[in-house]
Amino acid sequence: MDLAHHFLHLDALHIIYLLVVGFIGGLVSGFIGSGGAFVLTPAMMSMGVPGIVAVASNICHKFPKALVGAIKRARYGQVDVKLGLVLGASAEAGVLYGAHVQESIKHAFGNAGSNLYVSVAFVVVLAVVGGYVLRDAWKAYRAGTTDAEETLCRLARWVQSVHIPYTMVYFKSLNTRVSVLFTIPLGFATGMLAATIAVGGFIGVPGMHYMLGVPSIMASASELVTAFVMGLGGTITYAWSGLVDIRMAMIILAGSLFGIQLGAIGTTYVKPHMIKVVMGTIMVMVLVSRGLVIPVYLAEIEVMEPLDSTTVSVLNGSSFTIMMLALVVGAGIVLNALRTGMIEQRRALLAAAAAPSLAPVVAVPSQRQLSPLGRFESFLVASDGSEFSAGAVREALRMAQKCGARLHVLSVVATGAEQESIGEQPLKKEMDAAQTRLDQIKVMASAAGLACETHVVQGEEPYQEIVNAAEQLGTDLIIMGRRGRQGMARLMAGDSTIWVICRAPCSVLVVPRAADLAGRHFVLATDGSRYSDAAAVSAGNLARLCHTPVSVVSATLPTHSAERQQEAKGMMARAVAYLKQEGVQARGDTPQALRADEAILQVAQQENADLIILGSHGRTGLERILLGSTAERVLDRTSCAVLVAKTT
Repeated sequence: MDLAHHFLHLDALHIIYLLVVGFIGGLVSGFIGSGGAFVLTPAMMSMGVPGIVAVASNICHKFPKALVGAIKRARYGQVDVKLGLVLGASAEAGVLYGAHVQESIKHAFGNAGSNLYVSVAFVVVLAVVGGYVLRDAWKAYRAGTTDAEETLCRLARWVQSVHIPYTMVYFKSLNTRVSVLFTIPLGFATGMLAATIAVGGFIGVPGMHYMLGVPSIMASASELVTAFVMGLGGTITYAWSGLVDIRMAMIILAGSLFGIQLGAIGTTYVKPHMIKVVMGTIMVMVLVSRGLVIPVYLAEIEVMEPLDSTTVSVLNGSSFTIMMLALVVGAGIVLNALRTGMIEQRRALLAAAAAPSLAPVVAVPSQRQLSPLGRFESFLVASDGSEFSAGAVREALRMAQKCGARLHVLSVVATGAEQESIGEQPLKKEMDAAQTRLDQIKVMASAAGLACETHVVQGEEPYQEIVNAAEQLGTDLIIMGRRGRQGMARLMAGDSTIWVICRAPCSVLVVPRAADLAGRHFVLATDGSRYSDAAAVSAGNLARLCHTPVSVVSATLPTHSAERQQEAKGMMARAVAYLKQEGVQARGDTPQALRADEAILQVAQQENADLIILGSHGRTGLERILLGSTAERVLDRTSCAVLVAKTT
């Protein structure tokens, strides 16, 4: 097969364009909570990529992100793996048939026929979905009313009531059995649409909710499993026919990795209805872009009279211009929200730094410095009911007893634009279940003689809700668990723990599920900075309350000069002197290692430490992604608890 008939020659401008398209697609995807394929496929077609190649390459770039997204949502118990796999099996059949249809159309009518097929599908689907999203956004803006009761629609009730022998399967998301004869056509339609425009969720998510009765939150999460299964199969199918341009797929993926992170950050600075406005507006603009070139494709396959070259140029140029405008509008709104939010945050930080006193300002909940440095009087514990947060809850109760602290326990019910557009009724059930879990923790706290308040909130990003709660409640310490995601998975799916550390207005205690804060030994890392000084104050206060000895570590590298090594000893001695002055048993060490985190972990292992205390520079966003931090590397590699002390 001559690939020249399918693949474009990618020059520098093409590569830059694809990187920008991938970045903007990821930006929009992270902002609206959707896969973003409805942007990427038309954008590739606008640069001259045949429709079938654009779809195939988009599917290839999407399925790894679907897997990471499914893993992320599974952390919150939102994924029905069995349902996702069952739907994925029939969706795979839909993908195979859809790919066959695509290839048959291309064989019969050439690239023009394939482009026409994809464009018409986009116009129809985006008209329905985009119109609905804009209507729902308008309703949310005007009223924002919700129904109080959890109910199933008439179709879902009927589907769940039908019993067909030898076809019934139990699904946890439904808490009942449903015949696979209903899941098969739904999965097939999802796969067919995915093979046509690389977006199967437009059918899969509403179908699971309205047809089967799956709560919208679990529907959007479980569909990611289906998307991975059918995406993997679709990639193999199209690649076998030589239609996957792996170059474009990887370039777009590279661009989207950063875009999706920035888009997710942008959601924290806008009202929910604005997310739907962005989603609907982009959909309608893409619809118009694809609709304008339909006459061109019809003329090329001789269904209508040939168009003159001027008309063709105008239609193609207008389509491309509107496509670019859709990308610019979406990116502009998201980046402006991000820029505005960062400016406001920076102003708040500067105001806090300029304050003459570290005393808490009770009357102003948004004050960034919530309490005197190193105070342990009020804790916020984040719990999602999983085994990973169980350790955080357990150790929070133990530490609160030692410190005499008041507890606030928070649970975040994760939501997003997709599930909110379906309806808010299912949220009540999720929030009730979360409240039940927190009530059990409150009983445990009361038995331990602790004051405890519970809070259940909803939001797209749990990390942001945790930070917001810490600001509003004026807590001194956030306590949360850790799942230990590393490498590419963190980059693609995010890590709530790291984001909380970066944005928290107070110190953060990270407790792995196997951690045991028995008070055997603490390790304090110092580099002589003001961030380390904050860690030293926290270490002194906590060690005194727990009657625990502390080892101070100031790491040196083999490349360090003798002068730098002497500085490390001086920084260590200064911290040791401060701790002893505070009545804490302390000693120092200046181990040598290739990296600072290795030296810290070395001492922690030698001392059998149950807590590592260090400061954080508090990097956020792209800077953190690119640079990382010693704190983050320590968190990744240790099984003991880590206290990250913050100065602001």
